[in-house]
Amino acid sequence: MTRLNPTEIIALYRRCYADPPWSETPEQLDAYADRLAEALEHPFFRAWVERDRDGRLLGICYGWPTPADLSGSRIYDLLKSSFGAPAVSRMTSGSFEVVDLFVHPEVRGKGIASALLSQAVAGWPKAWLITSSQAPAARLYHRLGWREAGPLVGLDEPPLGLFTLEGDQRIAREQ
Repeated sequence: MTRLNPTEIIALYRRCYADPPWSETPEQLDAYADRLAEALEHPFFRAWVERDRDGRLLGICYGWPTPADLSGSRIYDLLKSSFGAPAVSRMTSGSFEVVDLFVHPEVRGKGIASALLSQAVAGWPKAWLITSSQAPAARLYHRLGWREAGPLVGLDEPPLGLFTLEGDQRIAREQ
């Protein structure tokens, strides 16, 4: 795995999430540093990056296998309140959780996000992520065979939804 520089990841995040549809406030952008630090400490953290010839970070995708015990996490609690515990268990059991994927706006549309996401979920029978259905990336997920399971209850700005990918979805898309 490539050595990660949190400062450059934070700078790229700020560049990606300051604009619509996210339009994060300065406080929200500042809070990412703590979320990233926590993610980097996750025992099963995995990341894939794309750099240009000069070594500049162009994109990153990271996440981890979804734990069997989903208690004690705000995200998992939102999933359970939105879809019910049995459905969440079916969707996330044995899956890879894509925590973040973002690509510098200047190089979007060049296949970087697709390549990073494909690397992240390779070998996993299932994967899931949360994003706004209004985000440009939602179109990419649909093209790659991801399905929108539905919106998360209690999150309105921007409205966020659960996207899932299962092995049979990939097979159907490849035929």
